[in-house]
Amino acid sequence: MSISYISLSDWQAISIKGQDQKTYLNSQVTCDVTALGTEQASFGAHCDAKGKTWSLFYLLPVADELLLFQKASTLSASAEALKKFGVFSKVEINAPAAQWQFSALCGDNLVDWLNPHLADTPQQNQVYALFNGYVCLMSEELALFVSSSDDALPEQITELKQAEQTAFDSQIAQQVWPFIEAEQQLEYVPQMLNAHAINAISFKKGCYMGQETVARMRYLGRNKRASFSFTSEQKIEQGSQLEKQAGSGWRRAGEVILVAETENKTFGIAVLASDTDTTSTLRVKDDSSKTVQLSALPYSLEYEESK
Repeated sequence: MSISYISLSDWQAISIKGQDQKTYLNSQVTCDVTALGTEQASFGAHCDAKGKTWSLFYLLPVADELLLFQKASTLSASAEALKKFGVFSKVEINAPAAQWQFSALCGDNLVDWLNPHLADTPQQNQVYALFNGYVCLMSEELALFVSSSDDALPEQITELKQAEQTAFDSQIAQQVWPFIEAEQQLEYVPQMLNAHAINAISFKKGCYMGQETVARMRYLGRNKRASFSFTSEQKIEQGSQLEKQAGSGWRRAGEVILVAETENKTFGIAVLASDTDTTSTLRVKDDSSKTVQLSALPYSLEYEESK
């Protein structure tokens, strides 16, 4: 059974705790925090008043805290925006959540490996106590492990094969979970990051920051962009502009927002026109030697009436 663990040095979380943590956070983010079970995780997005995204995050309830797990570069600006309104509620907001360290577990047989260590068969998006820490399945082959930063990782984790962080990032790319970096903050509305397709938006909850724009994008059909995964045999830089062929020339197609380089391949995510043909090949702007091949999305971009 081949299971690896990965240290996530480029990822961290915003910690929110206090009497009003759920009701306050619910007023700030796109997912319905108050509807989540005590140990239920969820994707979500944090927006400004205009509906532009500060961060895409994965919400983890750990101990008495709500952790907004995201790219470390987005923590500062997102936390500052949360703190502006947090003064009116009984909450404590800290970024980074320095008391916690984050690792990933990855492997084809991950559920089988976890089973003997848990009382129940692990379900996706559920947080379980494990080895003096917490574990949460993001997919059948990928889990987050959260433990105290004051403690060494447990032996059951460190005895596993250690993999590079790119193994985690490549899984994120292939699952098309469009976590952004600081450079993309306030560039995209959540639907351009497929937030509605990964259950990161509730259209039935009460008001929250940026709700008017997010709702307008759904009900008036104004969103024309979406996120797609790609692979390339060349090194592709995060932030690269992509082009597609138009007749005898080339025109702008979109931006690369996430990359993970392995030994012989780059996995990534790019924000493109939502009607982009995934069988097409795109190139890096003004560099015909660097091309990317898009992949079919693992989920539908259509809205579900139940959300």
